Amino acid sequence: MGVISVIQDTVAANLETVALVLVALLGAATVALVVLDWRMSRLIQRYQALVRGSNGESLEGVIEDCVHRVRQAESDLDELKRFAEDMHLASRQHIQGLGVVRFNAFENTGGDQSFAVALLDGTGDGVVLSSLYGRDEARVYAKPVEQGASRYALTDEEQQAVAEALRRRR
Repeated sequence: MGVISVIQDTVAANLETVALVLVALLGAATVALVVLDWRMSRLIQRYQALVRGSNGESLEGVIEDCVHRVRQAESDLDELKRFAEDMHLASRQHIQGLGVVRFNAFENTGGDQSFAVALLDGTGDGVVLSSLYGRDEARVYAKPVEQGASRYALTDEEQQAVAEALRRRR
């Protein structure tokens, strides 16, 4: 007798046991297949939800929209930077310093009715206005100021007003 005939005799004698083992293995494989199928369907649902997006558009559409929005935000930011720089440059020409000094120009008047007002921009350019008040008349003078100084002689009060305006500049 050969080896094959011994195996055949052993299988024939234990046919019920072999059949039960094969049925058990088939049952375990079926359960494993059902579990794997359930997990696979969950993964497919998740994948479809991901590629579909929250509002039904594709993942590609969502990504394209995000890229478009980022590019638009970058463009807007560049525009805002240019605008801020332009405003900063323009603001240097606006009045940024104000100095006011009140005084008595003449001995026969009271109440410090005379004054000197300096109006300066960010570079120290502008004007100093002086009003000299007397009982019978009032005079007003304007002197240009460039970089905190004037080509015209400034009175002590006008110099004080310019110094105050220079200190108060932003």
